[in-house]
Formats: sequence, C-alpha cells, structure tokens
Amino acid sequence: MGTGYPPQQPYAAPPRRSRVWMVPVAAGLGVALLATTVWASTSMVSDLFGGPQPETVLPASAVVFAKVDLKPSGGQLANYAQFVGRLPDSIQDEIDPEADPAEEVVSSMVDELGVDMDYEQDFEPWLGRRFGVAAWPAADPAAEASDGLAVAFALAVEDEDAANAALGRLEDEAGGFTFEVRDGFALLAPNDAALTELRGEVDRAPLADDGAFAQDMDVVGGDSIAAAWMDVEAAAGLASSELGEAAEATGRIAIGLNIEAEYAELRGDMFDVGVDGVSLGDYATEDRGLELMGDLPDDTVMALGANGLDSVVERLVAENPEDFGDVEAALSEVGLAYPDGLTQLLGTRTAVGVTDPQGLLSDFMDFGGTGSSSTPSMQLRALGADAAALEDIIAQSSANSYEAPPGVNTDGDAVVVSSGTSGTGRLGDDPVYQRTMQGMEEASAGFYLDLRPFAEDAGESGPEQWGSMGGSLTVNENDASILARWAPSGGG
Repeated sequence: MGTGYPPQQPYAAPPRRSRVWMVPVAAGLGVALLATTVWASTSMVSDLFGGPQPETVLPASAVVFAKVDLKPSGGQLANYAQFVGRLPDSIQDEIDPEADPAEEVVSSMVDELGVDMDYEQDFEPWLGRRFGVAAWPAADPAAEASDGLAVAFALAVEDEDAANAALGRLEDEAGGFTFEVRDGFALLAPNDAALTELRGEVDRAPLADDGAFAQDMDVVGGDSIAAAWMDVEAAAGLASSELGEAAEATGRIAIGLNIEAEYAELRGDMFDVGVDGVSLGDYATEDRGLELMGDLPDDTVMALGANGLDSVVERLVAENPEDFGDVEAALSEVGLAYPDGLTQLLGTRTAVGVTDPQGLLSDFMDFGGTGSSSTPSMQLRALGADAAALEDIIAQSSANSYEAPPGVNTDGDAVVVSSGTSGTGRLGDDPVYQRTMQGMEEASAGFYLDLRPFAEDAGESGPEQWGSMGGSLTVNENDASILARWAPSGGG
C-alpha cells in the first residue's frame, strides 16, 4: 500500500472497557517473545536482517516507550545460537526451535475475543518480528487512554495487504481499536482521535530522531532484544498536572535486554535522574572496583561487595535523620562514636560472602523443611575497618553463646572476619565467576550467586550447567548503571 495513510472508515468509539484487551495482549506478546530467543536464531533465515524499528513510527513526544526486536543482526544471530548452546540440558530439552512465539498469544487473543480467525492463515503471513508501544501526553482529550496519556502499538508488517485485511476484519468483528498500516508497521490505537494525533506527532518528529533517546538506547545496547525508555521529567510533570501534586523529578531511564555469547544481561541506566533536588551523583564514590569481593574464598556461594558504604550511610542519616536516627544509638551501644564508627565497622570497601550455606541453603530450597538451625560459614572483608573494634563487638554479641565466635584477622590492608570453614583459594580466580562478572571491574557495588549448589540441591542432573548470576551498580556524577547477568555453563 505504500507509505501513505489509507482512508479510514467512519468509526464510533466503543465503550472504554472494550479496549482493555489491547494492554494484556501486548504485554503477553512481549513476554512470550522475550522468552523464546531460540526461535529468533533458527527461523526466518531469509530476509532476516535490516528493516525499520518501531521508534521510526512512534512519536518523539513519547514519555514512555518499549519494544521487542526478534529480527536480529548477523552478530546477534551468532550470539543467540552460542548462548542457547550454553543453556542447561533440562532447559534445552523444553525448547521447540520451530515454535512461533507469537502463535500462542495471538491465538489466545482471538479465542478470547470470540472471532473466527486462524493464526496460520490470518496473521502469520504478515506479522513481522518487531513490536513497539509508546505513550505520549494527549493534546486531544478524546485521544486520552489513561492519566493524560495517549497510547499506540506498532506491529511490524511483512505484507501490508494481508495486514489490512486481517486487522480490518478483527476491527469489524471485535472492535475496541482502530488501525492503519504505514511505513512497514501496523499502528493500533484505541480510537480515531488517538490515531489522528499519532499521525501529527510522528510527522513532526519520530522518536528515532530524538537525540537523547538515540544516545540512551546506544548506552543500554543498540541491538537489544527488548528495550524500554522513559522521560522521567516529562512523566513526573504529567503526573503533577493530573494528580495536583508537585513532582520534582528529572532525567531519563533506559533498559535493555541483551543476549551475548556467554550470558544474558539486563541493563538499566539512569541519566541525570534526581528527585526533589537529590541526585544519584550525590552518592557517587571515587573508590571503584570489586577486587575485595574477588578476594573472598573460592567456595563462596553468595557474595555482596560495595565501596563507600560508610559515607553513603552517613549521608542518608544527614538527609533523613527521622528515618536513620537510631544509627548513632546503635553505634554507641557497641562503643563506637558516630560517624567514625561507621568506617571502623564497615571499612571504606566491604565484601561479605557465604561459603557453606548449610541450613540457609536447605531452608531456601525446601522452605524450612529440614528444621536446620546451623549457622552458615561466612567471611567479611573490610578495607580500612578497625580490627580491635570488630573484635570487641563480636565478643559482646557472643558472650552468652555456646557457638564459637567468628575470628578476626588481617590480610594486607583488609580486616577479615570469618565464621566456619572456607576454601583457601580466591573467588576471583574461579572461571565461572570471571565469566559472569566480566566488564564489571570498575563498579561501585556488586553481587554474585553461584547457581550450581542450588541446582544440585534441587536434583538437577547437570547442576554444573547452571553457572552463576551476577550484577553490579556503577554511580557516576550524572548517571548510574545497573547490570544483572546470567552466565550458564551448559555445552561448554
């Protein structure tokens, strides 16, 4: 049909309740597509690369945007295939590489609407592999879907004539939306007013041409299998006008789900985000790196590491004395003065690891079915902490205990508090840890979870294939980045 706007038939908007199906259907479609990356790497080999993205047909005035992209580039395709090969056998056995992830969602939608349409005949021939949704401030009250926002969905189209025929029939028989096919996408909106407003907004400027949006998407991953974006300041301003409340918020948030050869990663970035004059940069620390977490014993199952906890707590107390007023009292009870006692206790760099969860692991897996009360083996490493102060606190807390108290030692500049037994090697030398935490070396904080013992306790036939999970937080002067990653070890 080309790139023009097809004429629309007169449309009488149905009651608002009939539009509700659009939201769960879109959400369900996104979830199903995200969960089936294998399909993207094994299907549609011909004409697989290139083509427009949803942001080219959705407006730059959007305050919220999300998309799913299952038409990968060549590099993505190779990464998908390698990552799938690393999945545990028990997961790979459940995967049907020939399954179309959209079929179940669309078929369920059709059944719910009571429309006599078939996925393979009416939808599969034209439905593309990219999907997007955007919400923008509605200029026309008739275009508003909720809370002052208009909304539209973009579905990639492989055959415009077939898309017009199928969606036209669905519109006639089910109602609750209107549509047009434009520039390689079917654009769905709740009513004609929203669709008309969408046209004008996109003609003025598509979201793809917005410099801040493009820059943010590049940071979280330009080839993300799924992404979301929000203009925090615009959304907060809209909420203020709708709710009559002052919302002092600034900045933007971007999220991307990326599949690499060795891991799947969810990344979230906050740019110039601030609330009521408090910026994320206020909590930035010049002390970077997760070396102390890597110095934990090599049999560590769970680990947390952070830099500058003492200064962060001190700032929180200063900003919210009514919420953290008991910090000074708690330090006083163990003979430490505020604020120096924070550093004596936590150090300037802190890492804690559980090496042998024992009862903790059993309780986690069967919700306390063993009745175990054993204390897990743990190690705390604190750079810049006071060994004498920690020894005094431990002595006070274990005075009436029958269990052996944790030991306090030093390792270079770090104070080491150990309970139970642990390995003699370094966690940072474990190849599984290295693969999971690669690229996070300069983070401000991090976490690590070895999935292998949990999989073994759950009776998995190949527990070593589950690898580990890890993540990090990096806070800079004007932005912050959060990573969450799963690195399975199957097939390699």
